[in-house]
This record gives sequence, structure tokens and C-alpha cells, in this order.
Amino acid sequence: MYEGAFRILRALGDGRSLAQDEVIRAAGESTSVVREVIERYPKWFERDDDGVRCSERGLAALARELVARTSSEEGETSWRQAYEKLAAKRSDPKRALDQIYVTTDTALRRAKLLVEAGDHQRGLIFLGDDDLTSAAVQLAGAGRRVTAVDTDPDILRILGSAAEEHGWELETIEHDLREPMPRSMQGRFGAVFTDPPYALEGFRLFVSRAVDLLKPDGRLYVCFGHSRRASERGLQKQRVLSDAGFLVEAVFEGFNQYDGAEAIGSQSALWRCRVTPETEPLVTGEVEGPLYTSRSPNV
Repeated sequence: MYEGAFRILRALGDGRSLAQDEVIRAAGESTSVVREVIERYPKWFERDDDGVRCSERGLAALARELVARTSSEEGETSWRQAYEKLAAKRSDPKRALDQIYVTTDTALRRAKLLVEAGDHQRGLIFLGDDDLTSAAVQLAGAGRRVTAVDTDPDILRILGSAAEEHGWELETIEHDLREPMPRSMQGRFGAVFTDPPYALEGFRLFVSRAVDLLKPDGRLYVCFGHSRRASERGLQKQRVLSDAGFLVEAVFEGFNQYDGAEAIGSQSALWRCRVTPETEPLVTGEVEGPLYTSRSPNV
């Protein structure tokens, strides 16, 4: 569900009628967004002398969305164990691909955030998923199709086998992001999640490919960290997001914990960004030159 619509329905979820200014304050959405949502979804709202309230259909839509955004607390221990069993099938991290695995707690924390934000409802794709976060999202109860793109066939094999075993709607695609994304995938996804290469060239490329995939109201979740003594590297990546036209909605400091990555204190922040009318890729077409920290495109 469109985030603005969800927030407005939730503001009206107790069945009361509210004046427009009260809806604006309760939902935290602008006048124009409130007006647009009410006009776009007329069956969800009813007007009376006191203002606007949810119709029965609106309350039903809100209830469905709340269920969809609730990660499965029941049996969390079992799905933690299932994730760890899956993660144990990976080989040692392939440093040539900048693989450094996150902790189990991080993978589960990511999954809960994505499910509770409702991003899995509008099409969720992972650009690189050696952390198997796409599997964690399914274990958390996504119940919708999730896509994972990676250049490592071993990671995709693990995810594909798990999807077949558990009956997940998890699509795996082997693709090297140095090549443009297939036209059939462009503009299809409501959210992209990526923990991109540490090198600035790789970071810029992954962010640009995310732009190609996102819907006009989509979100980008991107992870990156830096040491206190190299703050300029964090600034460079912030600048990439700004130059690409993303609006930063939230920064979750220390969200990602790694089994390794000592150069950045074994942790990184998670940045949640929104597409704007100025969003555009910084990299187009085929890419040549360095991509990963210790790997050239020809290795």
C-alpha cells in the first residue's frame, strides 16, 4: 500500500470523523497528499458534517495492511534457527566480491524492519544478497514475492534451494551489475535493499542500478559505514545519494553488525531514502574499471 494512504487510514482507524487539519496532524502528511489519497481511494473514505472518516472498506484495507506489516513474533526462535541453518551453507566470504557477512541478529532486524514498513508489499528486490536477507524476510512472514540479484551463483543456489524447500515466492537472478538491468525489470519495484561494495565506484554503480529499478514513489535501503578517521569516505557516499536525487528519510546508526569489517568498526548505518522527481542514475550503460575494493572487472 502507498505509504501516504496507510498513514492516513491509520490516523482514521478508530472510526472517528476528523477535520482535514486534524487528519494532516495525525497522519503527518501534507494537505496535498491528504487530498490526493482521499480522491484516489474514494471507497475507503466517507464525509460527514465533522469531516472525513474511514468507510468499512477503508477499515478492512487498514486491517489487511496492518497484518501484512506485522512480522511473525510467534516462532521467532524457530525462524532464527532456520536462518542460521541456511547461513551455515555459505562458504567463507569471497573477499574478491567484498563479501563480509552480517550477524544473524542483523539479518533478522533487517527483515522485521522491511516487513513492518510494508516494503515487501509493493515489490522488494535485493541487489547483492550474500547476507541472505531475502530469506530472512520470507522467514519473518513476508508472504509476497521477493527478488534477489547476485553475481555469486553459490549464494543464488542456496536461496533457490531454500525457496523450493519452503515454498517461498523468492525469485533469484544471476546478474552482474556492470551490465544494465534488463528493461523488463526497470521501474517495477517499490523498494531496493543493498549493502553495496565498499569502494566508491561500486557504491555509485549499485545506487544507480537501484534508480533504474524503482517506481516513482519507491524507497532505497542502502548500508554503508566508515571509520572515525576517514569521515570523508562517508561524506562521499552521502554525496552520491544527494547527486542521484534521493531524499534521505531516516538513518539507523550502527544498524548492521558484521562478522569482520574491522576497518569500519564491524558495523554500518542503514540509510532509508525516497525517490524524488530529481532522482536519476549517475551511471548508465556498461561499466568498465574497478568495482570492488580488491577486484577489477576483468578478474
